[in-house]
Amino acid sequence: MSRSNVAKRSLVPEDIYNLSLISDAQISPNGRQVAYIRTTLDKAKDDYRSSIYVVEVAGGEPRRFTAADAKDTFVRWSPSGDRLAFLSNRSGKNQIWTIAASGGEAVQVTDLPEAVTYLAWSPDGSTLAFVSKLEPAQLEKAEGDAKAESTSDVVHITHMRYRSDGTPGFLDNKRTHLWCVPSAGGTPWQVTSGDYDDARPDWSPTGQELVFVSNRTAEREYNTVNEVWAAHTRGGEARPIAAGDSAHFGLPSWSPDGSSVAISGNEDPAGGGSTNDNVWIANAAGDGRRNLTRAFDRSVGESFAGDTSANSNPGLVWSPDGRWVHFLVSDSGSVHLCRVSAGNGDVALVIGGARRVQDFSLSADGSRLAYVAGEALNPSDVYTCNADGSDERRLTAVNRDFLDSVALSPPEEFSVRTYGEDGAEIQCWVMKPVGFRDGQKYPLVLEIHGGPHSMYGNGYFNEFQLLAARGYVVLFTNPHGSQGYGEQFTKYTRAAWGEKDLPDLMAALDHVIAQNYVDPNRLGITGGSYGGFMTNWVIGHSDRFKAAVTQRCLSNLYSFYGTSDIGFHFGEYEIGSIPWEDRETYVRLSPITYVREMKTPLLIIHSEQDYRCPIEQGEQLFVALKKLGREVEMVRFPNESHGLSRGGKPKHRVERLQHILGWFDRHL
Repeated sequence: MSRSNVAKRSLVPEDIYNLSLISDAQISPNGRQVAYIRTTLDKAKDDYRSSIYVVEVAGGEPRRFTAADAKDTFVRWSPSGDRLAFLSNRSGKNQIWTIAASGGEAVQVTDLPEAVTYLAWSPDGSTLAFVSKLEPAQLEKAEGDAKAESTSDVVHITHMRYRSDGTPGFLDNKRTHLWCVPSAGGTPWQVTSGDYDDARPDWSPTGQELVFVSNRTAEREYNTVNEVWAAHTRGGEARPIAAGDSAHFGLPSWSPDGSSVAISGNEDPAGGGSTNDNVWIANAAGDGRRNLTRAFDRSVGESFAGDTSANSNPGLVWSPDGRWVHFLVSDSGSVHLCRVSAGNGDVALVIGGARRVQDFSLSADGSRLAYVAGEALNPSDVYTCNADGSDERRLTAVNRDFLDSVALSPPEEFSVRTYGEDGAEIQCWVMKPVGFRDGQKYPLVLEIHGGPHSMYGNGYFNEFQLLAARGYVVLFTNPHGSQGYGEQFTKYTRAAWGEKDLPDLMAALDHVIAQNYVDPNRLGITGGSYGGFMTNWVIGHSDRFKAAVTQRCLSNLYSFYGTSDIGFHFGEYEIGSIPWEDRETYVRLSPITYVREMKTPLLIIHSEQDYRCPIEQGEQLFVALKKLGREVEMVRFPNESHGLSRGGKPKHRVERLQHILGWFDRHL
């Protein structure tokens, strides 16, 4: 019997174990093969496993290239195409390994006491640059000669940045620096040093220098500056390429002729959280830069909010002739690949459509692209096309068998005019329940994205599909503050969180209710991070919802400033002031101020090691609602960070989904 004649089953939370995630599509220099990373969730080990696969551009069955019981990530072809370098934790912490393009056993290149977080081949393939917290003394220390380390568990903090979400415990005092190592193995040498963190190196065409991202301003502990510097590969004094107190740059990529460096960013003196990131060309001599995409009015990079991806952040890629710089851009619910002329700044769409391009690479001669893309009903696969976007071919179908076996709900796009003062149109999507029947009324769950400057859109979202499978209408929108609609749209909610985006959400909700298939007495609401903030805000300003789930939320802007790993700069930028200088605004925009108006039954989901929106944000809301005698429960996830929903332990990810479904089932 053909699969089309087999009844499809409903999706369940445990189905995340059946999904494979694709990332890091790297086309070989000759354009004939694509290496990529395939990540799976290991139920038995409650962990993730990643392997390198290779597929021919001409088509055929992909072959698994590495099979260690480990996480092999960040794969890169050597310039000659004869070897692949990658990062792997198979020996413990992430180290550099290489493997011949013809196959065989992988060879460990580095064996260091600190993890490696980034790598880049030199133009001649003889050397690998990498990023690590490695310190020279760690290399020099002789075996058996280690000094006795302190057994005290007391933490003495002197720096403002002492925690970082996703990093257990407290930050050490070590800095990330650039190092080099022979690609065949050998003793590494240090390229950069000092009381700075250096990242994302890219080689000059001559192989003599590395360009990289750093913050070397005097006030670096307090600001959000990202500068671009260059250093000789054998060390010495670094020199600025794009620096200064208003520099917010990254993704440096040296031009093929060595005369300039492409960078992404902005020069917003306030910090640039909602300011468009543009593509710039900086002179390699460090004596000037120009903004190529000023008139484009879209921010460079991916801002997509999802729960099933393994992004690799590809950065900026030059064409070999130096005419074009390629980049990803979030635009109206999709993520596209564009290229901008290095000469006149004209932007051309290369890969468009209602989908999410997640990463990409270009062949050595510039004729062929490889990329990972996903759609509403498929998380991700590997594709290839010509440099102008023509001759597109899909090279993998990693989730085809599983996706063919379950019933999914295709999102339906619509737009609605906001109730807000500017009357703008808002892009929205609705997913009908699996098995939808005309004439029947269904409960609805409104989903709100985080950021606040991220974006929902044309990608697979597992949580939404689960709700649709359970019989809910799912509504999701991109209200004011979202990326993808121009800088002014993104900045609209600054110093007006909740106040200026609530009218958008209500307009979208009323539009769907007017279609006459939603029961207005069975409405639910949920969201995470800023979406958790908005969930709290909405139920403090409306009694329309009969159940709410607030996830990794923010409830008190005043305490967020002093407890979040980004609160002291992010909160200041978004609210436009410091708490003790503008207490009124911080109190006015804090959802907990309106706790007495919160009557909606609320489930609070929070991770105990969430340093982005610390768990005290959920705790104080829980206690306040309990004190008021409201229906509220709290679910705490130990040893999880802010990223639980997309990168937490698989078992916890399943349990989180079960709690969400259970709460809505109970109340709706």
